[in-house]
Amino acid sequence: MRMKVALVFLPFLLFSSVSMNQMDSDRKISAVHPEKNVHTALAKMAAALAALKSKVSVLEQETEEKGEKLENVTTWREQQKDEISTLKNKIEEQEWKLVQADAHEKDLISLVDKLKQQLNVSANKVAFSASLLAQGSGSTERSAFRDTTLVFKRVVTNIGDAYNPQTGVFTAPLRGAYHFELYIAVNEGEYAITTLMKNDYDEFFTARESGSLGYESASNSVSLLLEAGDIVSVRLFCNKVVHDDESHISSFSGHLLFPM
Repeated sequence: MRMKVALVFLPFLLFSSVSMNQMDSDRKISAVHPEKNVHTALAKMAAALAALKSKVSVLEQETEEKGEKLENVTTWREQQKDEISTLKNKIEEQEWKLVQADAHEKDLISLVDKLKQQLNVSANKVAFSASLLAQGSGSTERSAFRDTTLVFKRVVTNIGDAYNPQTGVFTAPLRGAYHFELYIAVNEGEYAITTLMKNDYDEFFTARESGSLGYESASNSVSLLLEAGDIVSVRLFCNKVVHDDESHISSFSGHLLFPM
């Protein structure tokens, strides 16, 4: 029994003896070569310092990048401030222009109103009177084949410029009631037929006269409701003549009675 116990503990004792011997050997080596441990420690410290420098370099780079970004943000903010200031100035300029435009518009509206009033006053004042010949005495040319429009050339009055002495046509400037008068004269042996025309197709109040002793005359008048733009003229029938002289015995007159 004692033999078995001794055999069991023998390997353990041998292992413990070897381990203690190894530890003693390491201590002896360390004691004999202390510079080797210093070099190892220095190498480790150098490696740690290198790693630390690497981290510091990375941190410096990141800090620099963040600083650049911050500088860019600051620059952008300054640019935004400048743009905002410019926009404010433009808005103020636009507001001032709007104020000026509004004032100008009010002035224009006032001016237009005044002009309208003046035009209404002018339009309500329409009157003309003209005799057949511009000067001297004589008769119109005889047209054998067609009726002609009599052109009363000597204008005495033409308020509103509604009568055209080049064409003999009166043009109504506005809707209203108008009154017209026609006087014609003929020499001895002459025969005249004239018609007051509205828009070149409606006939009103023919005046005719045949002279036998000296010259004779005829007259007629009419009141018409005209629309703005309607025209009135005197038509002389074909192969007929009208006479006029220094006394202006042949004439055409008209005026606005009242607007409607």
